[in-house]
Amino acid sequence: MIMTTIEMKNQVIGKINQLTDNELLMDVYKLLNDSPVDTEVYRLSDNQKVAIDIVINQINNGDFLTSEHANKEINEWLNK
Repeated sequence: MIMTTIEMKNQVIGKINQLTDNELLMDVYKLLNDSPVDTEVYRLSDNQKVAIDIVINQINNGDFLTSEHANKEINEWLNK
């Protein structure tokens, strides 16, 4: 079923009117306003920065598994 723009808007408005979860409503509000309500900047600790640098270096050196390769290894391990 293909809906018109007006039908979609009405369905979205209806769903929003039925929301009782305040957290979900806040997420919808943030999404629709296209600007974050929470403007607090997240600050990384020194340990987090070091961990990120290590991972970036691993990636740059090719020291990682693709999802496909990781799934293959997991399946091999599970079938032992």
